[in-house]
Amino acid sequence: MGSGLRADLTLPDGSTVPNGSHLPYYEQVNLSLNHDFGHEGVKRLTARFDVINAFDKIYQIRNGTGVGVGASQYGPRRGLFFGVAQTF
Repeated sequence: MGSGLRADLTLPDGSTVPNGSHLPYYEQVNLSLNHDFGHEGVKRLTARFDVINAFDKIYQIRNGTGVGVGASQYGPRRGLFFGVAQTF
């Protein structure tokens, strides 16, 4: 869970306070599945499957305001990753 970086706060008189506010909170759900394959006489093999941002939620990390922030940025979209490793 996070709230993004700070953003500028606009006051009622129209002036801004650098880093006076922050973006809304967000949550990202990641899932992972591992399995070890081990047979006698065969070196251990591990397979892995990962899902990043499982619900494909779109959220903003930066909105382009605030000190040192020049452009808006969003969190990663859903990603599917598969890997295999062998122990020697």
